[in-house]
Amino acid sequence: MRNNRLFARTVTLYHGDTEARQVVRTVLHGVFWEHGRRRIPDGDGTAEGASMLLVVPETAARYGTDYTLEPGDRLCGGEGPELTWEEWPAFVPAARPEVAVVQYVMPMTLGGVPHHLEAGTWWTGGGTGAHSLTN
Repeated sequence: MRNNRLFARTVTLYHGDTEARQVVRTVLHGVFWEHGRRRIPDGDGTAEGASMLLVVPETAARYGTDYTLEPGDRLCGGEGPELTWEEWPAFVPAARPEVAVVQYVMPMTLGGVPHHLEAGTWWTGGGTGAHSLTN
């Protein structure tokens, strides 16, 4: 990936490890991060939902070596706070609008070599959340 302004953000990744009863926190620099809300008017009012896209170039951090990410993990733009296991259940978008929950993780390759990782949240116009790519 080219080194440009698109990959100039910092994001904090959080993974709740139930077995160890701890929250693993990883700060990544040099990533693309887009997080917000989408609204679509309909006959009954306005449907609203979260949308999020994270792109981590392999040159910024190596997936599986420098960090892990899986559905259910949480993200926060910038350098987010340290969390204890007791704080983990309340660290959700409903309580903290700056937090996003990962719904999909797609490691991408170029010529068979790891290139970047894409993670995000799918949101449909009906506000129903994640769906397969075929829908």
